[in-house]
Amino acid sequence: MINAPENEKPYINPYIGGIGIGTVLFLSFLLVGRGLGASGSLTRFLAYGMDKIVPEHTSGITYFDQYLSSSVHPLDNWLVYMMIGIFAGGLIAAIRGKRTKTMMLKGDHTTNKRRVVTAFVGGILVALGARLAGGCTSGLALTGASVLAVSGWVFFLSVFAAGLIVAFFVRREWL
Repeated sequence: MINAPENEKPYINPYIGGIGIGTVLFLSFLLVGRGLGASGSLTRFLAYGMDKIVPEHTSGITYFDQYLSSSVHPLDNWLVYMMIGIFAGGLIAAIRGKRTKTMMLKGDHTTNKRRVVTAFVGGILVALGARLAGGCTSGLALTGASVLAVSGWVFFLSVFAAGLIVAFFVRREWL
């Protein structure tokens, strides 16, 4: 087990965690007939929320038509239920592991404001990339690569390459 701070439960061994993710992915194919993916549920939440707040504007966006024009409620989708389960499971695990404190993870050479801004910008770039690529890391890298799709492997390797390049430029933030 990986060391954890005092009075916290230790983290699971990463190899055991990897086997767990693989098992969940296998069961997802077996029971639901589809792999994992998170960006689809977030898009559904966004479409639904925008439709409730600014329906005139949202109805003019062709991209959201596929989620809003159906007779089925946009949030009645297995990806949405999966995302709710991930959030609930993560919260339960955090409470049981006594890891619910609020903290700002950052290097010694950066400010809280800079960390929040870079995290926010990074999140936006990842979300845009997921929509442009047709899926997120879990959808393309895990699910795509597991079925040996070329697009999944290209995406998977591109994420690692981009991570190495970005890490080179932001490493001084964490030293």
